[in-house]
Order: sequence, then structure tokens, then C-alpha cells
Amino acid sequence: MMNPLSSILKPGMRVSSLGYPDIIAHIPAMDGVKYRVDSEAICRRHGLAPRQIPDAESYFAKLGCELHVYDIVKERGCERLCDLNKPDELRYASKFYDIVLDVGTAEHVMNIFTAMMNMAGMVKLGGYIIHENPHSGWGNHGFYSLHPTLFHDFYTSNGFEIVDCALVSRSGETAQVPATKRFAIQTQQDLNILCMAKRTEVVEFTYAQQTKYKKLLPAAGVPGEKTKEVDHARANVA
Repeated sequence: MMNPLSSILKPGMRVSSLGYPDIIAHIPAMDGVKYRVDSEAICRRHGLAPRQIPDAESYFAKLGCELHVYDIVKERGCERLCDLNKPDELRYASKFYDIVLDVGTAEHVMNIFTAMMNMAGMVKLGGYIIHENPHSGWGNHGFYSLHPTLFHDFYTSNGFEIVDCALVSRSGETAQVPATKRFAIQTQQDLNILCMAKRTEVVEFTYAQQTKYKKLLPAAGVPGEKTKEVDHARANVA
């Protein structure tokens, strides 16, 4: 999978981040970019060899972009306070951002569907949302571990298209996996899911039915015989 942010980021863009982002991807050295004083702790948390981590505000400013950070607490003092559990919590920022980043926030929100609606609602038409959340391992990290079918079914039901979706290990290996079919993971590593979706139309958000069950539910409005899913894809992450 490509570095999703670098592939779409352009000067003049407005960027929203749910939680203050750790810029842990390797990026070229840039004059004038400040580095995090807690770089060592960040590397340790992400299982990385010690190195300097660029400060997100400084990095985006150097690229000519505007970064706004939203969180439930003012951990660094720059955050705009919000509670993603609450419907329409970010209506005032509706369709305002070119890029919205979920840097490991959705899994900490009990009302996760409302959280995703709040996040997705901030994306302007033609803009992008990028998630990186726990998929497996990470015991007690948050309330949830997330799967490709969540992102596929939510976004394709609500005016977005999936640009890419993959599993990512701490050491950087990636594995492409099925969007909705079951698969098995052969690894002992903690894995994240990295997903990027593009907003292609503005529609009223709705609950999505899981693809696996659409043919079983008359309420989904999809005719067809009851079927038993037996296709198991296997993903290998070293």
C-alpha cells in the first residue's frame, strides 16, 4: 500500500485530525520543520528504532497546509474539544476539510457509528478520509478492533469509494485482504488496518448492512437465496 497521505496532500489543503497525529512515516528532511520533544517515547510506543519524529503542526505548515486537531481533551493545548459519541457534534465543520485523519481514535469511542458519521461528515466533496486503527492484537487498547468490512460497508453506503485498504504491522509490512469476505491472519504481530476513502457524493448518512448478510435480510432490499459463505482468503504478514 502506498503512503496514503503523501499521495494526495497538496499546498493549500485543510486537514483535520481526530487526535494529534504522530508523523511516523519516513519523510525527507525539511528545513524549518520542528521535531517532537517526546520522539523517543513515540518510537517506543510504535515499536520503532529511536529517531526524531516531526511535529505535525510544523510539518503541515511547512507544506502549506492548515491542520486542525479535534479531541475530547486538550492534551497539547491546540485541540478543538469534541465528543464523537454525540450526533452532529461536528456539524459546524461539515464538508470543510480536504483530508480527515483518524489516527487511532474511532476504536476509543463507544458510539462508533456516530463517531464515523461525525468524521465522514467533515470531508468535502472530492476529499478523503484516512483511518489507521487496531485490527488484531493490541489487547485492551480501546473498545474495538476494526475490520475491512466495516469501512467498506459504511463508506460504500454513504457516498464514498474505497481507494485502498490493507493491514499493516508495526514493522511496516502490509497485506492486502478481502473487503468483505472472511480471511485468516497468520502472524503473531499486532496489526493495524489502514483505509483511505474518497467522498464522491453527498448523501444523508445511513446504517449499513454487512455485505455478508444482505442476501439474508429482506429489509436490506437485496433479493436472493440464502447462501453460506465458505470462501476463506488467507493473509500472511511476516
